[in-house]
Amino acid sequence: MLGHSRGSRWAAVLLTLVLGVSACSPSSPAPEGPSSSKLAAPIVVGSADFSESVVLGELYAQAMQAKGIRASTRLGIGSREVYLSALKDGAISVVPEYSGNLLLYFDENNPAETVQDIEAALPEAIGPDLRTLEASRASDQDVYVVTREYSKKEGITSLEDLAKVSSKSVLGGPSELKGRFYGPAGLKGVYGASFAKFRSYDSTPARVKALNGGKLQVATFFTTEAAIVDNDYVQLEDPQKMILPQNIVPLVRSDVAENKEAVAAIEAVQRTLTTKELTRLNSQVDDEEKSAEDAAAAWLSEKGLS
Repeated sequence: MLGHSRGSRWAAVLLTLVLGVSACSPSSPAPEGPSSSKLAAPIVVGSADFSESVVLGELYAQAMQAKGIRASTRLGIGSREVYLSALKDGAISVVPEYSGNLLLYFDENNPAETVQDIEAALPEAIGPDLRTLEASRASDQDVYVVTREYSKKEGITSLEDLAKVSSKSVLGGPSELKGRFYGPAGLKGVYGASFAKFRSYDSTPARVKALNGGKLQVATFFTTEAAIVDNDYVQLEDPQKMILPQNIVPLVRSDVAENKEAVAAIEAVQRTLTTKELTRLNSQVDDEEKSAEDAAAAWLSEKGLS
């Protein structure tokens, strides 16, 4: 049985993306008083470049705007490496994140595995310049899936089963998966599964088409994607807990964390959002072709947050 130390299980592979991001111009000190957050420089909400992250960014920004807080958006920035650079440089102030992957990004050897332990470990891992706000019960796990037919044919129900078929199989996922802790390197180090090839498919429809058409045998999705249920995919169990819990958590600059009104608006979204609601929002954007802005506005109105 493999141990639980991630340092001993695999060597982390971090993508290094270089992007010149201009910092926001410094603003004059905001006046003292309860309305200072409404008069200060705008809080800029960023996001990664997939629909769920964009929806979450819209929820945070619109929730703050509803409280009279000056908030704007800079959504669809790119991968974690890119938007964290923008956050540190001050080009954005807030970004929706996922607890387990965020912890591993900053501390690849951290032994935390439970929701509570991950949340407790995050403040020290991310350092003093950034803060995490209240984590939501809503979560979106990365998950490896196979078709129902392939599962029955090869007897694949767990990541542990992949070792017997990986050498003749093709793994697919977003391009950034190749460098993630739980990507090809993790599958090899933790489960002994070395795939013949990795193919990147950054859009969900393309990945579905490739998996259903036999160009892929194993692929990654997010658990809040309707494609899993719609196609009756088998989600592979992860007994070694290679993929950590991924609760939605806002990552903010320290100055935003001191803004009580902004924090209250964002955390109201966090406390109200559930995995089921997040899946519904994703479906509205991905399947019903509703804009992220409109989907977020309707949800906030429905929940009394706007």
